[in-house]
Amino acid sequence: MKSSPSIRHFFLRTGNALRLGQDWHMLILAALCGISVGALALVFIGSMNWLLQQLGQFSSQGTTQFWLAIAMPLAGAAITVITFRIFPSSFKGHGVSRVMLAVHRQKSVLPLSLAPRQWIGSTATISSGGSAGPEGPIVAIGASIGSSFASWLELDAGRRTTLLGCGAAAGLSAVFGAPIAGVFFVLEVILRDFTARTFTPIVIASVTAAATAQSILQSPDPIFGIALIHLDQTPMLLAQTPQYALLGIITGLCAAGFAVGMKSAHLAFNHLRVPSLIKPLIGAALLVACGAAWTLLHHQQSPMANIGMNAGELPPFYGNGYSLIDSLLREPMGTETSALILFGSLALLAVLKAIATAFTLGSGGAGGLFAPGLVLGAILGAAYSALTVLVPALPDISPTHGVLVGMGAFVAAGAHAPLAGAFLVYELTHSYAILLPLLLAAVIATVAARLVYPNSIYTAELAAFNIRLTSVADHSILRSTLIRDLSLLVSVPVRTIDSAEQLIELGERNSVHDFPVVDDAGRYHGFVCGSDLRSALVYRDALRLLTVAELERTDFAPLESDDTLDTALHRFARHETQALPVIDSTSRKPIGLISRSQIMAVYNSVEEER
Repeated sequence: MKSSPSIRHFFLRTGNALRLGQDWHMLILAALCGISVGALALVFIGSMNWLLQQLGQFSSQGTTQFWLAIAMPLAGAAITVITFRIFPSSFKGHGVSRVMLAVHRQKSVLPLSLAPRQWIGSTATISSGGSAGPEGPIVAIGASIGSSFASWLELDAGRRTTLLGCGAAAGLSAVFGAPIAGVFFVLEVILRDFTARTFTPIVIASVTAAATAQSILQSPDPIFGIALIHLDQTPMLLAQTPQYALLGIITGLCAAGFAVGMKSAHLAFNHLRVPSLIKPLIGAALLVACGAAWTLLHHQQSPMANIGMNAGELPPFYGNGYSLIDSLLREPMGTETSALILFGSLALLAVLKAIATAFTLGSGGAGGLFAPGLVLGAILGAAYSALTVLVPALPDISPTHGVLVGMGAFVAAGAHAPLAGAFLVYELTHSYAILLPLLLAAVIATVAARLVYPNSIYTAELAAFNIRLTSVADHSILRSTLIRDLSLLVSVPVRTIDSAEQLIELGERNSVHDFPVVDDAGRYHGFVCGSDLRSALVYRDALRLLTVAELERTDFAPLESDDTLDTALHRFARHETQALPVIDSTSRKPIGLISRSQIMAVYNSVEEER
């Protein structure tokens, strides 16, 4: 569907009349995107909440719990398979990874059919007990709406990427009521771009989405997730930094292990020689085996099975797991004996939650990795708090603070997004006292995770499908490296009166193919490109009559030694040449040449260091 040209002309005429610049309309589009995605998120999460409530009431009826633990995941997987058959996709990954692939490989083009595929599939998977979260799907739904909106308006790839980011940030912001986290998640994870051109519209979309959700609900609480809780406002002391740093290290290592496990699960299911639409059923069957074992253990009243699970409830590693987080926040620590039991229960539960997520999403089920990351972080934080009671050498940490810091640190380490992870939990609690330990643990966890395994949980999923995205380091190394940091190639200056035949002789003698042209004072005047000189060789008999003035190109803007490599790369994109001239900024005299291969060598050095 094409947009009317009058819409675009209206934006341009209005902007010119008000002197607002070319991109002013992006701010209006961002606000509209935020409002629409924010309202849509309410419907998406509201319908899922209602379905979960109905299933929860049904599961509390006597002996139905065991059979629900078996039947529900299989039924949900069957619905997901049917949904995927109706709305096919060439990419078998999940929400956030699919959006990242579109941004970095497909010019931010997302089909609108991705929205119902994610909506129906994730609702069926999560409501039936699949270990996944709704945040990834709502990010994908919002991103597909933003991308489709931009395509309808026939915007270019850059503006389409911005609107895609607006939709993604709006979805996450509306779900959690966390506009700051929504902004940082999109900038750190999806776009990997902090420029003002993208930052401002995404902030507007994220804020308007959160405001839309809160206006409709008349409440600041998140529409899906944990409710706001009261925290002790005691400030963080310098003596407490080691305990939060240690929690960050532990969480980061576990997040790296989780990323490796998810990649292994994807690879294992990819190697299964069965139709791809059958694989979610296999994953559901494996999840059922875990659920049946846990349910039988619970009926035997084992203390290892009681954590986070009341009578009539499904296994705590089923579904999104937010009820488990709520129980961990309210769980008293008790004596050393109870702390030992709690630690053992949490260790087992963390392993089962990771395995359940690998079965659900590794097999191709619909859903996101955000909620499992929050749950695993909460479990690790609670287990660390119990460990401080058991080990006298470790300083005690508040169980509530341990859970919350663990949540933020695991999300940060898993996504390689320390700001998004820290600010998400901060906005859920509205407690400044928790922000400092959150930031410390999130940064340390991210560093620890990257040292152990270079991929995030999202890029690891893409790597399982042999898809590699460029990282922030790939771009920052080009922006931070100056031309003067490289060893320039030798340049041989020529004058406009020299003949082409002389250039051939100079090239053979000095092993050069490109020549800067200088005036009588030796200052840069133009450039003779090697490809132009090779074209002239077709008329070799006329070379002595052909002068440099006839071959010279004056549209080659020379580089200076203080220019960065990304500037050089942009110049190469404008010219079909293998080298560009570099001049002294003061004397304007040529000092050498820089080649495409030198820039690629610097770029590849980043890959070798990973």
